[in-house]
Parts: sequence; C-alpha cells; structure tokens
Amino acid sequence: MAENIQVRQKTSRGWRARVLTALGFGFFIDSAEDVALPMLWPAVRTALGLSYAQLSYIDSIRVIFQTFSGPFWGMLADRYNRKWILVIGTGMWGLWTSVCGLTTNYWQLLLVRVIACIGLGCLYPAAFSMLADSFGPKQRGRAMGTISAIGMFGIVAGALAFGEVIGISANGWRIGFIGLGLTSALSGLVIAVLVKEPVRGASEPELESVITKESAARFRFRLADVIEILKVKTVQVNFLQGIFMLTTINALATFYVTWLVDDRGFSEADAPLFFGGVVVALALGNLAGGMVGDWAYNRWPKYGRAAVSQISIAIALPAMWYLFTRATTAPAIVICSVIAGFFLDWTRRGAMQPMVQSAVRPELRSTAMALTEFVNGAFASVVIILFGKYADQFGLSRTLLVLTCGFWAVAFLVTPLYYLVFPKDSKRLHDQMQERRGLITGQGGPSQ
Repeated sequence: MAENIQVRQKTSRGWRARVLTALGFGFFIDSAEDVALPMLWPAVRTALGLSYAQLSYIDSIRVIFQTFSGPFWGMLADRYNRKWILVIGTGMWGLWTSVCGLTTNYWQLLLVRVIACIGLGCLYPAAFSMLADSFGPKQRGRAMGTISAIGMFGIVAGALAFGEVIGISANGWRIGFIGLGLTSALSGLVIAVLVKEPVRGASEPELESVITKESAARFRFRLADVIEILKVKTVQVNFLQGIFMLTTINALATFYVTWLVDDRGFSEADAPLFFGGVVVALALGNLAGGMVGDWAYNRWPKYGRAAVSQISIAIALPAMWYLFTRATTAPAIVICSVIAGFFLDWTRRGAMQPMVQSAVRPELRSTAMALTEFVNGAFASVVIILFGKYADQFGLSRTLLVLTCGFWAVAFLVTPLYYLVFPKDSKRLHDQMQERRGLITGQGGPSQ
C-alpha cells in the first residue's frame, strides 16, 4: 500500500511538471507576441508605407480584442475541455500570426491582426482554471508565479529574436511574424502532448479523494453563474485593486524606455537594456511572490496572502517614488528599477489570483479570471490613452509619478478589504465543497 501511494505521488509530481512546462511554454510565446509588433514596427512601416497613426491602430487592436474576447474564452473553458480550448486558441489560431507576415498593405494587416488577436484571450482564463485543478490551495501561488516568470523571459527572448530577424533583409519582419505563428502552433502541439485535462475540483481538499470525471460533470458552468461570480466579494476587491495595479504595470511597459531617453538622456540603444533588466527582475519577482504568498497562506490562511500584497506594495512604492523624482544616475536608476520590478507583480501572483481560486467554485474560475482581466485591462487601457495627453503637457516624469506612485498608493489602501471579505468567501467555498462531497458520496442534500 505504501509503495502504491509513493508511486501515485511521483506520478502526480511528474504530471504537474508537465502541466507547468506546457503552459509555461504557452505563456512564453504569448509574451513574445506582446513585443512582436513594437519590435518590428520600423520594418513594417517602411515595407507597407504606414503612418504612426496606422501602426498605433494595429497595436491597439491587440489589446482591445484580447481583452474583450477573454470572457468568451473563459466561459468556453469553464464549459468544455480546457486542454483543447488551449490547443485551438493558442496553437491552431496562432497560425493567423504567420499570415500577418504575408500581408501586402495596411488593410490586410489590420484585418488579419484582428482575427489573430481574438485567440490571444484564451490562454490566461483556461490556464488559471487548469492550474487550480492541478495544484492545491497551498501551492497555487508558486504555480502561477512559475508560468508567469517563464512568460516574462519570453519578452526578453522575443526582443532579441526580432532584433536579429529584422537585420536579415528588408523582409525580415515577415520572417518574424511567420516564425512566431509557427512557434505558437508548436505550443499548441506541446499542450496537446503533455497536458491531460484535470478533473474540475480535483485539487480541492474536500474533494480530492472522491471526485471523478463523471461526478464532476454534474457541476457545470451555466451562463446564469456569471452573476454569482460578480457577487463574490473577493472578486469585487480584485476588480478594484486590479485596475490600479495593472494601470501601473501597463504605464511602465508603455513609457519606461521613452522616459529613460527623453527625461534621463540615455541613448535609444542603451535604454532597452535597462528595460531588459527590469523584465528579469519582474520574472524572478513573479516566482518569489508566488512562493512567499503560498508560505504566508500556509501560516495564516485567512490573512497571509493579503498581507503579502500589502507588504510588497509598501516596498515598491518608495522605490518608484525615488526613481521618478530623485534618481538621475545609472546606478540609482538600476537599483530603484530592479527593486520596483522585483515586487511589482507579487500581488497578482501571490495574492489576487490564488485568493480568487480559493473563493470561486471550480467550474467558474476561467470566467472569473477572464472577467478580472477584462475589467482591469479595459480600465488600464483607457487611463493610458488619457494620460498620453497629460504626458504631452506635463512631461513623462510627472505622468509616471502619478500612474505609479499615485495609483499604487490607492491599491495599498484598497488591499485591507481582503481582510474583511476573503475569510468569508473562502469559508463559503469550503462549505460548498463539503456539500458537494456529500452529493458525490450519496450523503448530501440537494445539488446547487
């Protein structure tokens, strides 16, 4: 008996490693997709004779369609097989990115980019739910942090790769798009081969010893359940805190390199090197934040993750303030940037996302994640557009000070709301899973 248990444990660890590897590769390619058009802009502009406005429209399409298609993919992932949703959305659909490399004018590129970006919204919702069913509540922060860290390195690899292909010839940008699309299709193949669809609820402590694929099928997503998700107080706090968190992150991604050039006098060649260092710090911070969040949850299940969020914000806040008000030398900028970058995403990986996984029923988690990304992404996009005009009038340093320190301070003040709502939502989910256990074993009451 002990030997059989040990074999099952080894199998479980191997299966989880395959899930992390496959999903991590998907995040890696997805992150490279994020930097594809900005890196290939100069060559695309020259080849197709595009204006800055046309290029900005094409790039904005990615954010808009990825954000607005997310809830659609989330509901599909909650209703149907998440593995094949990912294979279709990140793999087969990724071939449309290759078609971008075959376009010959603005309207073709815009249309194909619209189609391609519809599939970009499927990765986060489906992976979020799949990880929750592959890892227990005490390990979910590390799992989210790991695949997010892998994704961050995709940004670095994408920037380096696209920089190389542009130099091959005038058509190097076409090679970049075609290669990215084929690599995206490869990620779908990797998911198809390595990932086995986990049973929904299989990692819930109340269900892990009794749940089966057949019994889990009794509890399926319904469109009416969207209202239930929106009633979960932890999800509501996620919306509120997340709009300020993501706005800060997006502001840095949009303006940081330009700020280094325009306000601090670094060359266009040197500024991206600073950004690369921040991305590496961000990747390591994703991993560390997830692990620390899990540790805090194990010690203090009710309040640990929220405390990690608040502490990480408190550490990053003065670093960002000094960066945009006092730091003028390269060493000062590097130190402040690395500190801020390291703690920048602790809240999402170690707190926000694992808390939602511990507050929402298994069959609703993809939709919950998609709605969160939709609300946060839409708000952040609008704010960045509005503050573009603010930057023209008052300069980037002042703009970034508001979008980082100002918004970060609001996020810090919102965080204590988790102390009030998460313990109740977590207990409610526990009670629901206990009732579900009774239904599965024939000892419970009516189904929900």
